[in-house]
Amino acid sequence: MVDFPSNFLDPQAIFSFATSQTSGSWLGLGINVIVSTLVGGLALILLVEVFSHKFGESIKPQNAFLVTLIANIVTYFGIIGLLSGFLSSVSFVIILLPLLVWFVLIKVFFSEMNILHGFLVAVIFYMLSMLVMPSLVSLVAGFIPVSL
Repeated sequence: MVDFPSNFLDPQAIFSFATSQTSGSWLGLGINVIVSTLVGGLALILLVEVFSHKFGESIKPQNAFLVTLIANIVTYFGIIGLLSGFLSSVSFVIILLPLLVWFVLIKVFFSEMNILHGFLVAVIFYMLSMLVMPSLVSLVAGFIPVSL
Protein backbone atom coordinates (compact mmCIF):
# COMPACT_ATOMS: atom_id res chain seq x y z
CA MET A 1 0.00 0.00 0.00
CA VAL A 2 1.23 3.46 -0.84
CA ASP A 3 1.45 5.87 2.08
CA PHE A 4 1.14 9.45 0.97
CA PRO A 5 3.18 12.12 2.71
CA SER A 6 1.53 13.95 5.60
CA ASN A 7 1.30 17.22 3.67
CA PHE A 8 -0.56 15.72 0.72
CA LEU A 9 -2.01 19.08 -0.32
CA ASP A 10 1.42 20.34 -1.32
CA PRO A 11 2.03 19.44 -4.99
CA GLN A 12 5.80 19.48 -4.50
CA ALA A 13 5.52 16.87 -1.73
CA ILE A 14 3.45 14.61 -3.96
CA PHE A 15 5.91 15.01 -6.84
CA SER A 16 8.94 14.27 -4.67
CA PHE A 17 7.17 11.24 -3.21
CA ALA A 18 6.26 9.89 -6.67
CA THR A 19 9.79 10.29 -8.01
CA SER A 20 11.37 8.74 -4.92
CA GLN A 21 9.71 5.37 -5.59
CA THR A 22 11.25 2.85 -7.96
CA SER A 23 9.54 1.82 -11.15
CA GLY A 24 9.32 -1.73 -9.81
CA SER A 25 7.27 -0.66 -6.82
CA TRP A 26 4.81 1.23 -9.04
CA LEU A 27 4.61 -1.74 -11.42
CA GLY A 28 4.06 -4.10 -8.51
CA LEU A 29 1.32 -1.88 -7.14
CA GLY A 30 -0.39 -1.78 -10.55
CA ILE A 31 -0.21 -5.55 -10.94
CA ASN A 32 -1.55 -6.01 -7.44
CA VAL A 33 -4.51 -3.71 -8.16
CA ILE A 34 -5.33 -5.57 -11.39
CA VAL A 35 -5.02 -9.05 -9.90
CA SER A 36 -6.95 -8.18 -6.75
CA THR A 37 -9.69 -6.58 -8.87
CA LEU A 38 -10.04 -9.75 -10.94
CA VAL A 39 -10.01 -12.11 -7.98
CA GLY A 40 -12.22 -9.89 -5.83
CA GLY A 41 -14.63 -9.26 -8.71
CA LEU A 42 -15.09 -12.99 -9.28
CA ALA A 43 -15.65 -13.60 -5.58
CA LEU A 44 -18.12 -10.70 -5.37
CA ILE A 45 -20.01 -12.03 -8.40
CA LEU A 46 -20.38 -15.39 -6.67
CA LEU A 47 -21.56 -13.79 -3.44
CA VAL A 48 -24.02 -11.40 -5.10
CA GLU A 49 -25.40 -14.16 -7.33
CA VAL A 50 -26.08 -16.34 -4.28
CA PHE A 51 -27.96 -13.50 -2.62
CA SER A 52 -29.85 -12.56 -5.79
CA HIS A 53 -31.00 -16.13 -6.45
CA LYS A 54 -31.89 -16.73 -2.81
CA PHE A 55 -34.01 -13.59 -2.47
CA GLY A 56 -35.21 -13.17 -6.08
CA GLU A 57 -33.44 -9.90 -6.85
CA SER A 58 -32.19 -9.07 -10.33
CA ILE A 59 -28.71 -7.58 -10.41
CA LYS A 60 -26.04 -6.85 -13.00
CA PRO A 61 -23.05 -9.04 -12.09
CA GLN A 62 -20.64 -7.09 -14.30
CA ASN A 63 -20.81 -4.24 -11.78
CA ALA A 64 -18.88 -6.40 -9.32
CA PHE A 65 -15.58 -5.66 -11.05
CA LEU A 66 -16.20 -1.91 -10.93
CA VAL A 67 -17.12 -2.07 -7.24
CA THR A 68 -13.95 -4.03 -6.50
CA LEU A 69 -11.76 -1.72 -8.59
CA ILE A 70 -13.04 1.41 -6.86
CA ALA A 71 -12.66 -0.19 -3.42
CA ASN A 72 -9.11 -1.31 -4.29
CA ILE A 73 -8.13 2.16 -5.43
CA VAL A 74 -9.57 3.67 -2.26
CA THR A 75 -7.79 1.08 -0.13
CA TYR A 76 -4.40 0.85 -1.90
CA PHE A 77 -3.82 4.54 -2.33
CA GLY A 78 -4.39 5.42 1.30
CA ILE A 79 -7.58 7.45 1.02
CA ILE A 80 -9.08 5.54 3.94
CA GLY A 81 -5.86 6.14 5.89
CA LEU A 82 -6.11 9.87 5.27
CA LEU A 83 -9.74 9.94 6.39
CA SER A 84 -9.05 7.86 9.48
CA GLY A 85 -6.26 10.26 10.44
CA PHE A 86 -8.83 13.02 10.66
CA LEU A 87 -11.20 10.81 12.65
CA SER A 88 -8.65 9.19 14.95
CA SER A 89 -10.67 9.95 18.09
CA VAL A 90 -13.17 7.23 17.14
CA SER A 91 -11.71 3.88 18.19
CA PHE A 92 -13.26 1.62 15.53
CA VAL A 93 -12.88 3.97 12.57
CA ILE A 94 -10.27 1.73 10.91
CA ILE A 95 -12.81 -1.11 10.83
CA LEU A 96 -15.99 0.85 10.20
CA LEU A 97 -14.76 3.16 7.44
CA PRO A 98 -13.84 0.40 4.92
CA LEU A 99 -17.09 -1.39 5.78
CA LEU A 100 -18.97 1.82 5.06
CA VAL A 101 -17.12 2.19 1.74
CA TRP A 102 -18.09 -1.37 0.74
CA PHE A 103 -21.72 -0.81 1.75
CA VAL A 104 -22.01 2.47 -0.17
CA LEU A 105 -20.40 0.98 -3.28
CA ILE A 106 -22.63 -2.10 -3.18
CA LYS A 107 -25.77 0.01 -2.74
CA VAL A 108 -24.75 2.37 -5.56
CA PHE A 109 -23.88 -0.31 -8.10
CA PHE A 110 -26.42 -2.92 -7.01
CA SER A 111 -29.33 -0.58 -6.34
CA GLU A 112 -31.88 -3.35 -6.96
CA MET A 113 -30.63 -5.15 -3.87
CA ASN A 114 -32.50 -4.76 -0.60
CA ILE A 115 -30.69 -2.57 1.96
CA LEU A 116 -30.38 -5.44 4.46
CA HIS A 117 -29.04 -7.77 1.78
CA GLY A 118 -26.61 -5.09 0.64
CA PHE A 119 -25.37 -4.69 4.20
CA LEU A 120 -24.95 -8.46 4.59
CA VAL A 121 -23.04 -8.67 1.30
CA ALA A 122 -20.84 -5.76 2.41
CA VAL A 123 -20.05 -7.40 5.77
CA ILE A 124 -19.37 -10.82 4.25
CA PHE A 125 -17.22 -9.45 1.46
CA TYR A 126 -15.34 -7.16 3.83
CA MET A 127 -14.48 -10.19 5.95
CA LEU A 128 -13.49 -12.14 2.83
CA SER A 129 -11.31 -9.27 1.64
CA MET A 130 -9.48 -9.23 4.97
CA LEU A 131 -9.11 -12.99 5.49
CA VAL A 132 -9.27 -14.87 2.18
CA MET A 133 -8.49 -12.44 -0.65
CA PRO A 134 -4.84 -11.70 0.27
CA SER A 135 -3.92 -15.38 0.01
CA LEU A 136 -5.86 -15.81 -3.24
CA VAL A 137 -4.29 -12.70 -4.75
CA SER A 138 -0.77 -13.79 -3.81
CA LEU A 139 -1.50 -17.27 -5.19
CA VAL A 140 -2.63 -15.85 -8.55
CA ALA A 141 0.11 -13.18 -8.61
CA GLY A 142 2.71 -15.92 -8.22
CA PHE A 143 1.91 -17.10 -11.74
CA ILE A 144 2.58 -13.68 -13.33
CA PRO A 145 6.10 -13.73 -14.81
CA VAL A 146 7.32 -10.24 -13.92
CA SER A 147 10.76 -9.56 -12.57
CA LEU A 148 10.85 -6.43 -10.45
